[in-house]
Amino acid sequence: MNGGSWYLENYLKAAAAAGWDTWAVNLRGHWGSRPVPDLGRVSVLDYVEDVRDCLRALGPAAVLGHSMGGLVAQKIAEEGAVTAAVFLASAPPRGIIVLRWGVLSRMWRYAGAILGSRPFQPRPDDAAALIANGLSRETQEQLYPRLVPESGRAARELALGSVAVDARRVRCPTLVVGAEHDAITPTAIQRKIAAKYGATYLEAAGHAHMLMVEDGWDGPFKTILAWLDQASDR
Repeated sequence: MNGGSWYLENYLKAAAAAGWDTWAVNLRGHWGSRPVPDLGRVSVLDYVEDVRDCLRALGPAAVLGHSMGGLVAQKIAEEGAVTAAVFLASAPPRGIIVLRWGVLSRMWRYAGAILGSRPFQPRPDDAAALIANGLSRETQEQLYPRLVPESGRAARELALGSVAVDARRVRCPTLVVGAEHDAITPTAIQRKIAAKYGATYLEAAGHAHMLMVEDGWDGPFKTILAWLDQASDR
């Protein structure tokens, strides 16, 4: 959300060094991916289609999704299209309430765009409070200029929990990763997601929402990669 494949550069390089073929998706309307006439009206299911199109070209794969991408990964796993799935600081599906006062107190100023299906982009102070609270000042300063507008409709779907996933159809091994200091998709939500799928649960101590670009990112990722090696029977 508001980002691009660069969110996962650290993971891509580390997984490639461990012998994996690694790819990250720029969702439509993000960082030069397929253009859209009205970004504000793009839905989460449109983003699912972007990943589905990639899998048609790549063939069987394990998938890792972060935040909004975690919900996209849940929908992809529901379709039986992957060998294993990791949901990282993930947005929850229908039935698990994510909104908390700390988020609402920051997001109200974007309500017009979210309710009106218009693009929006968080201010640096809101991003600092909600997603960048685990980042060094230097990394924060590198992050903010790279953020891009996001779909108001997709954000509304996340906030209202309108995207359903049938857990009975998620048959691949699943791993849910929560971050101790995550302010927007907290560990209580991640545990509920893990319970929904009977997933393995990992909590990244000392980390927050952007754990893949925070200092010490490689610690949790080593555990994720070991799990993927086992789950994918490499």
